Amino acid sequence: MRVAMYLRLSSEDGDLKDTGKAESESISNQRGLLQSFISSRSEFSGWEISEFCDDGWSGKNFERPDFLRMMEQVKQGQIHCIVVKDLSRFGRDYLVVGNYISRVFPFLGVRFIAVNDGFDSSRPQDIDSLDTSFKTLIYDLYSRELSGKVKNAKRMRAEKGLFLSPFAPYGYVKDPEDKNRLIIDKEAAEVVRKIFALTIDGVRPTEIAAMLNREGVPTPMLHKRAAGCSRDRWPSIHEENFWTQGNIFKILRDERYIGKCVYGKRERDMVGNWHTVKRSKADWIVVDETHEGIISKDDFQKVASRMKEYKEFIPSVSERNPLRRKVICGTCGYAMVLSNTKNAKYHCRTSHLETDFDCTSEGILQADIHEMVVTLIRTYAAYTVSLEHLLLLQKERIQAEKKQARRELAVLQSRKNQFEKSLQDLYEKLIDGTIDKNTYLSQKASNQTQMQELNEKMERLEKSSQTTTEQGGAFIEKYKEYSELETLTSDIANDVVKRVTVYKDGGIEIELALRDELEKLLTCLETVDTAS
Repeated sequence: MRVAMYLRLSSEDGDLKDTGKAESESISNQRGLLQSFISSRSEFSGWEISEFCDDGWSGKNFERPDFLRMMEQVKQGQIHCIVVKDLSRFGRDYLVVGNYISRVFPFLGVRFIAVNDGFDSSRPQDIDSLDTSFKTLIYDLYSRELSGKVKNAKRMRAEKGLFLSPFAPYGYVKDPEDKNRLIIDKEAAEVVRKIFALTIDGVRPTEIAAMLNREGVPTPMLHKRAAGCSRDRWPSIHEENFWTQGNIFKILRDERYIGKCVYGKRERDMVGNWHTVKRSKADWIVVDETHEGIISKDDFQKVASRMKEYKEFIPSVSERNPLRRKVICGTCGYAMVLSNTKNAKYHCRTSHLETDFDCTSEGILQADIHEMVVTLIRTYAAYTVSLEHLLLLQKERIQAEKKQARRELAVLQSRKNQFEKSLQDLYEKLIDGTIDKNTYLSQKASNQTQMQELNEKMERLEKSSQTTTEQGGAFIEKYKEYSELETLTSDIANDVVKRVTVYKDGGIEIELALRDELEKLLTCLETVDTAS
């Protein structure tokens, strides 16, 4: 048997950077509390203890690495009990935590204990108690309120001109004596100045990117890695990336290079999630002269006059390119661009950037890709008709099997009661001398063997009665309306198309939303039918 200790903290203690500690003090405190609790409980004697720790992760985010690792082992039946300091350590989302406590863990036969909250799922009254519901709701509301306060505090600090981003922009480093102030990185700053000077001389961004690749100039990502930057999430396709037209445009439009502090370009779309979304330029906080500029304001203005006016992309149903940034080159991994011609084609720009990738310069017709995507969406839609019918039949069959299982359980329970009474009678006969010890032990062993068989059969029946068919609903709801689809629009592409990968040999791979759910649903139906 195995018990899991789960530890979590939303942000690392401030003393980590100063002392070099491997983890926060609060994590250490949680570990000590849980170890003491487990060692004090006799039912855990002889159990194997495993530890899972997410230090620096929000309770609103359930994509935490060690949480996912623990849940994978739970699903495989390797963990039989989970112990946490309190419910908020497990998570701060009222609905998600409630679902785990009341449905997921009971279904998987896993005991869940929150020490400081006095919660133990082995006590049925704890699972659906009003007290537990209020605690999970309060933890959720507290997290939301705290997130709002942190955002407001950061905005107030940004308005004072403090640099608040975790990593400095290319061309700068954080001042060792003041992490909220930028100082110039001489090596990278020379590259920035070169990019601006070439643009002023009339060199196009694509040509500048090709020149930097040809000269072997490290990209911003590679330069920062070489300098020891601790960042582990980079918006890059490959480990060894290269300069692109997009890199150059990003640098040429960045006002931080003239000494301005810019805050709030992106924000997280949900509390606790890593995913961010762009904010309107009108909502950015921009403060002048907060640090030394790399480029003069005059040069920055000259470059701005040479480039097209910056316009925020606002997707719409009538967008000419519904698959914008979704058609990917299978060689280099970057998004392909659509030509502005009558018979529009998607082309890979990497072939003009003098990289090590052998991307094809041949284009593929937009009309051909649209036709293939629409055909696949309609195929998925056709699945929904059959699947909906099969799921209904399966649900009816399982309901009948549940009723039969409950009837069999009632019979088995009656037999179990008889065996228990028989064991009691045997003991009384031993005491009053009606039977000798050897006869008693022989008959007791026989009864216990039959009891064990009964218990195993009852356990199998109980599990079978918990079989669920609550799958496939999201897939069916998403695709059932597209059975007569003729034209691909931006709304439909955003709803169901994840990516279209175009390979050099002419092969095309289309990935639609919920493909994994479709595969699981088909496997589930096949498994249940085979078992039946």
